[in-house]
Amino acid sequence: MKGPVHRTEASPFRLGRSAVPDALAPFAEHGWTVDWSLDPAGPAHPSAVIPAPSVHVTVERGEPGEVRHGHPLPATLVHGVVTRMFSVELAGAGSVVGVRFRAGGFAAFCGRDVDDLTDRVLPARSLLGPAVPDDGAELATWLADRAPEPPPVLAELTALLDAVAADPTVVRVEQLAALAGWSVRGTQRVFRAMVGVSPKWVITRLRLLEAAHRLELEPELNVAELAVQLGWYDQAHLTRDFRRLLGRPPGRYAREGELAQARAACPDPASISRIRRRAAAPAPTPDRRGTGW
Repeated sequence: MKGPVHRTEASPFRLGRSAVPDALAPFAEHGWTVDWSLDPAGPAHPSAVIPAPSVHVTVERGEPGEVRHGHPLPATLVHGVVTRMFSVELAGAGSVVGVRFRAGGFAAFCGRDVDDLTDRVLPARSLLGPAVPDDGAELATWLADRAPEPPPVLAELTALLDAVAADPTVVRVEQLAALAGWSVRGTQRVFRAMVGVSPKWVITRLRLLEAAHRLELEPELNVAELAVQLGWYDQAHLTRDFRRLLGRPPGRYAREGELAQARAACPDPASISRIRRRAAAPAPTPDRRGTGW
């Protein structure tokens, strides 16, 4: 699945991604790391996170006495699927080592439903047992050593979501269920139990990231036409969902991306000023056209 796509300006965070051991690969997409070293006397730095239908297991470190996600550090945590964009205030020095599970992967790994984990962060020991490591370098190997035989439904779910991500014409739960060969009600049950969110949420999230990706490539794209192409009833409905997920309307998102690209390319100050004025301008009135969502 596509991950976060919005281009940002220079970041104080160092990011990394790695493959997981073969035994863990049916359950998890990849390992990831982020670390930072900020001025302790300076302001906290917000780190925005775009939600995905994935559970993460993380080993987190920070400043002495620091509390993150409601847990004192250091901590090994399980993050359920987050349904809205959120921002974490980071300060001083710290790091996170994580494993991103596939949609449905954590449920299959643990042999339990995950709908009760949605929008929650819990100590990993409460779900994975007392032996879970507190050393990020050991996390992926430890998980791989305990990986069960993947159930057939996990491979079916992974293939289904790959197909939906690749086909922007799939915009309704009925279409998704038909691809899977499941009933609509059965599809809803599988998603709630294994993914932690509804199939409608997953489809909407995939289409929103597709919209964001297209706006990055073409900042002047007609948002009303884009809404119809991706299955929304009109621009207003796309704008509502886009703002809910990404924290800003699509027009502003496109203009901010254009500004970041202009700064990276280092054009003349006058060009940057013009783009900055467009980014700050209010969005046009939504064009209420189209059929779909």
